[in-house]
Amino acid sequence: MRTEDNMQKSTAQIIVAVCLICQSLAVDVKDRDKAKMPLNIDSVQRHNIKLLTEQLNRGWRAFCDAPVDEGVMSLFQGINPSDARLHVMTITNQSVELPIKSISQIKDFDINPERKTLIYVNAFHTADSYFSVQEHLTLLQNSRRDLNVIVVDFAKDVAQLYYAVRHHLSVNGYFIYKLVRALKDAGVSVQDITLAGHSVGANIAALGAQLFARENKQLVGQLIAIDPATMCRTSDILVKQSVASRVVVLHGEGDVFGVRVPLGHIDIYPNGIGYFPRRKLQPGCDSKICSHMYPFVLFMEALIEGVMIPATKCESWAKFRQGDCNFQNTINIGLIYPASAKGLYFCLTQPNPPFTYMEHGLRYKARRPEKATVKKSF
Repeated sequence: MRTEDNMQKSTAQIIVAVCLICQSLAVDVKDRDKAKMPLNIDSVQRHNIKLLTEQLNRGWRAFCDAPVDEGVMSLFQGINPSDARLHVMTITNQSVELPIKSISQIKDFDINPERKTLIYVNAFHTADSYFSVQEHLTLLQNSRRDLNVIVVDFAKDVAQLYYAVRHHLSVNGYFIYKLVRALKDAGVSVQDITLAGHSVGANIAALGAQLFARENKQLVGQLIAIDPATMCRTSDILVKQSVASRVVVLHGEGDVFGVRVPLGHIDIYPNGIGYFPRRKLQPGCDSKICSHMYPFVLFMEALIEGVMIPATKCESWAKFRQGDCNFQNTINIGLIYPASAKGLYFCLTQPNPPFTYMEHGLRYKARRPEKATVKKSF
């Protein structure tokens, strides 16, 4: 009897052990299957965005070659050319956001043919709050009611920027052409139109001006290219003198982000960055992406705050350092330039706002190395 009980107990223990082994094997197989399962779409997209954000800090080549999954990116909204946005003002001083397809409705908003017109093309994005492009542009629209200010945004986030620089340059340029054409049809003089853009936006604006000139045999009044991007392909660098009556280039970084060589009727090199190869960073900057954004902030300070940032004509940065310049030929960064202004212009600016040294920025002074101390000013 006792032997029979012991046998039953042993059998039960064996059964329990077998069950535990089976359960362990089942969990093991389940874990292996889970490891083999593809990641879900949302996690792949999060990885895409993280990768693009990291690579953007290294420059356009790294950004354009980032190994993202474009198949997954195409499943998300916001990357198509039609996802771009127009920002226009109403007669009650309210900024209104419209889809880019609403270009034909532009005449229904506060567009006065008696005013000068600024079309600002945004095609750059950074998460840095100091360089908040959209915030600066909103302030620009609200503060400059003496102008017709229209903002076209092709890069509300890093994914849209990726598609703008890599795939959508042509169609985005066509949108700018259509906008200029719509303004002309609304009675705005083409010579009173300034197209301005930073980085990729500078090349999109240049393409829009070029298409308009080709179709209408007429040049827009002015293109202001703020550190135009070197792009994914050098053939996409479209800023050149032939696209507008006056082309002004405000250089900033001149290495992995911005074009170094002169491209315009007027080329301004604050602090010699982007002209003199060994001067890599703008005052107060500790990264190249900061130097790329620096001229945008200078431009905004000039337009929003009305600050004068003078630059003087000089043959080269070396001549500027020696003080061997034509100090009678000076200009101010902004929208208005004398018809006689042509060539290279240099100036010194500060690491902190207000960035201008006023007339003292026309004379070179050696400075001590500075840490990144820039703070948001607007």
